[in-house]
Amino acid sequence: MPNRKKALVASASFAACGPIVFWGFNTAAQILHPDDNPIIKTVSFLVFGSYGWLQTYAFYILGVSLIALAAALVLRIKTKLNLGAVVVFLMGIAFILVAANHVQTTGTIITTSEVIHRDAAIAIVIMSPLACFLLAPSLKASGHKILWRYSVATGFIAILTIIIGALIPTAHSDYLGIFERILLLNGQIWGEVVCLSLIWVAIKTKQARAAGDQHRIPPLLS
Repeated sequence: MPNRKKALVASASFAACGPIVFWGFNTAAQILHPDDNPIIKTVSFLVFGSYGWLQTYAFYILGVSLIALAAALVLRIKTKLNLGAVVVFLMGIAFILVAANHVQTTGTIITTSEVIHRDAAIAIVIMSPLACFLLAPSLKASGHKILWRYSVATGFIAILTIIIGALIPTAHSDYLGIFERILLLNGQIWGEVVCLSLIWVAIKTKQARAAGDQHRIPPLLS
């Protein structure tokens, strides 16, 4: 396998592990924080307490995995400026900022760390559907027609979730946690599907090339 393909498979494989680890750590953190209602409170509040490090590491791992996904997309989609990959990369940076700057507990003074956390979270919400829409044409041009349609659908689901959440008057007080988790799950399933598709195409291309080389070898030398 050429070095470019190896790098693509390695990046996509690492990126595919990110959402799995994130939800594993997030589930453990939620179980260990039974008083934090997942429907009301966002995952950011799971960083507090003795086991808060689980959610903090989950954010870090997800951020690094998105950077790896951006690298895989650059390796696969050969364009002068891959805006979709740039947005995915920035999402990775935003998750790292979320991990490094914790949300403040209710009733405390707003700090610079809280502002960075809040703004990074808002940026992630905006960039999630944007990445899907920007990558869709490139995926289509690269032969990933199913991924193209799925990316567009994922982008619309994200926008619809945001709109519904904004239209419900009590969303920010009663249902913010569940809306955030829907957005996270929607985007992470998309990332998982993209990673697995990139790995499959790379392996399939390698097998097809190997089969072609075998057919070209003279029988007496095979």
